[in-house]
Amino acid sequence: MFGESCNNNAHPRCRFCYVQGPTGPTGPAGGPTGSTGPTGPTGPTGATGMTGPTGPTGPTGSTGATGMTGATPNLTIGTVTTGAPGSTATASITGTAPNFVLSLSIPQGPTGPTGVSGPTGVSGATGITGPTGATGATGPTGPTGATGPTGPTGSSDS
Repeated sequence: MFGESCNNNAHPRCRFCYVQGPTGPTGPAGGPTGSTGPTGPTGPTGATGMTGPTGPTGPTGSTGATGMTGATPNLTIGTVTTGAPGSTATASITGTAPNFVLSLSIPQGPTGPTGVSGPTGVSGATGITGPTGATGATGPTGPTGATGPTGPTGSSDS
């Protein structure tokens, strides 16, 4: 009988067939476990894992010793300039401890509105009369006036 389970590739004198039966029951467990073998070599380091969550805040430490008293700073005003309208105000501190110099630049503000006129002031005292001015040019001749009345008759002494 030659079928799926026949060995047709074996030597021509060793042809055989077999039929597979059902699976048998599980056999008994083996004897005791043998001793552990030696530890193998250490493997390569793996990739770094994700950072874990932040732990709780620890207790507050003790207060440190009081430090030495520092030098009192001596602050003087350097230059104060008016910056362009709309520019940013600036400040700079130069010098070395304890002598510092503060310089400022403050932008010019916008021109304000014209204020109201104030009241008229009190009149002052009359000043001294000035010198007489030069005579002016002669003006044009005016129109002839009306004829006047006839005068009285004079005496005849002859």
